Amino acid sequence: MPHEVHAVVAAKQGAPVELRTILVPDPGPGEVLVAVQACGVCHTDLHYRDGAISDEFPFLLGHEAAGVIEAVGPGVTGLAPGDYVVLAWRAPCGLCRSCRRGRPWYCFDSRNAGQPMTLQDGTALT
Repeated sequence: MPHEVHAVVAAKQGAPVELRTILVPDPGPGEVLVAVQACGVCHTDLHYRDGAISDEFPFLLGHEAAGVIEAVGPGVTGLAPGDYVVLAWRAPCGLCRSCRRGRPWYCFDSRNAGQPMTLQDGTALT
């Protein structure tokens, strides 16, 4: 059953961001559900809001966060509900040549959630 949470959303290019209720699905295979306790909205998010990186609106902003794991999906090992975590929405794979060279910010195969988070009307968030 989806979880209703508050999020900062850029609905369209250049428009003010909005605090919206979104739906987060239960974790699927290889995924975890995190109760976010702190999150930053940074200059990269500003670029997304301004349409400088992509035009796939609406965007869920705040890609760096910290919180507590609430649930783990099938196949998740080494993490459990109650664990404190720091996360980025695009997690480095740890295996590509950039990751192996110690440059995970250039990851060629960054991981992302398999299931989209959505607005309450079902619109998928980027």
